[in-house]
Amino acid sequence: MNSKHKRGGTVFTAVAAAAILLLSSSSLAAATEVRVLTTADGLPSNWVTALAATPDGKLWIGTGNAGVFLLDPATGRGKGYRAADGLSSDEVTSIALFRGKVYVGTAAGLSVFDGSTWETLLKVGSVTLRNVRLAASPDDKELWACSVYLAGGTVRFDGTEWRFMGGAGRGLFNDIQGFAFLPEGVLMGSGSGMPYLHKGMDVLPLAEGLPPVNIFAVGTLEGKWLVGTSKGLMKYEEKWNGVALPPAFSGVPIFSIAVDTNEAVIGSANGLLKLGKGGPKSLTVADGLPGSRVLAVAFIDDSVVAGTAKGLALVRKW
Repeated sequence: MNSKHKRGGTVFTAVAAAAILLLSSSSLAAATEVRVLTTADGLPSNWVTALAATPDGKLWIGTGNAGVFLLDPATGRGKGYRAADGLSSDEVTSIALFRGKVYVGTAAGLSVFDGSTWETLLKVGSVTLRNVRLAASPDDKELWACSVYLAGGTVRFDGTEWRFMGGAGRGLFNDIQGFAFLPEGVLMGSGSGMPYLHKGMDVLPLAEGLPPVNIFAVGTLEGKWLVGTSKGLMKYEEKWNGVALPPAFSGVPIFSIAVDTNEAVIGSANGLLKLGKGGPKSLTVADGLPGSRVLAVAFIDDSVVAGTAKGLALVRKW
């Protein structure tokens, strides 16, 4: 396995929290707040591609062209890291927190931050790491990664050893866009449109009911698997069925899924959705989102976070 090390960081300071744009829409409940952060507030880029919330209430933000940024939402202050500081690339594709470290998938490798030093993995076994998608299991026992690359593949890390998870005779699985975890196994969503259940050493395709689509994200809600596709949101109940959404979101691409207890937040081409008790709720640019295409979502404390190509939104009391 190849690696390189680099220390350092670039510090950014956001304007005072009182000066951060706070928007509220009459179409929402009066208490709903949408707080928007852009480069004007200290972010290194408006193009947000990945999010990960820390246990102490901070937020790792991945961007498509300016590395990663660690934000303290309470103060509006943060610190950024780019390729010059040790990150493998400024093009960030995913972020996962695993066993006290930050794992950042980029266009040119997998970078690991221990709080002071960056280490970059360029290869795991025969898998060259490029355009890396990451997910850590809720019990913190496993980190899964896919290198979306011709010489890529799917690998798993148990904290000590990396293991190739392609499956004997079943190909490299080098276009997995996301992972979701349930006791039955790990759901892997292939960009080419096939969900797979990885159970032990078996890899089972789950195609029934799924139309020809691209898969961009996977998740779970109340024990059911979800896939975000180029033609909407699907749920697995012995077969795949479309999830009924408000008309403005029906059949639109779904790019991101995050789950917290019995709620899921969904990033789409037309804005943000929340699924749970009381039916779906929606949030769009008309309600204060900085952009329609929500590429990354997360829960943090009492807020939902949405990353778009035009900035970051923190949504409270929604």
